[in-house]
Amino acid sequence: MNAKDPQTVVSGLRLSIYMRALHPEFFAIRACQAFDDMAIDGQLWLIDGGHVILFLDGSDAITEVIGPKALELPKRGLFRAVDLARQADHRVDARGTLLYQMAYHVEVCSAGAYRREAEELLASTRQGHLYVDDASDDPGRGFSYAVPEPRGRGLLVHAWHGFGAAHTILRSQTLIERA
Repeated sequence: MNAKDPQTVVSGLRLSIYMRALHPEFFAIRACQAFDDMAIDGQLWLIDGGHVILFLDGSDAITEVIGPKALELPKRGLFRAVDLARQADHRVDARGTLLYQMAYHVEVCSAGAYRREAEELLASTRQGHLYVDDASDDPGRGFSYAVPEPRGRGLLVHAWHGFGAAHTILRSQTLIERA
């Protein structure tokens, strides 16, 4: 496979869904945001090549991890682990009253389109948006960008992870809410 094949780029990534909270010590967190108002209790962490979304509701919890397969994570509480492919949707009626829905899509761009999208995302950072880039001057650099949106009794997170060498962008959308 060549580096422009989206399967090659994401073949090292895995989606893991846990029915419990994971401790931050498992991750090298590059950026984070906490949500702890009356309606939502959770956190969003950007890690190298992916992200972690943690949503708590009393004793119930859901944690989504998109990260490298090589990341050593616990088996306890693991509900589902799938290697990423071009695109997929996942839905979990979790324990208690929590509902989890997630979709992702992998897109290979031309070098110019990748550069434009990366620059647009990173230039449009506003309060409440998280981002990490490799801080090089290379316009095709890697990046992670996330827009968390608290919604009533839930949390919607749009995330983009760019892999500059392959001009590939992994987009995901996750909704976790109380039913």
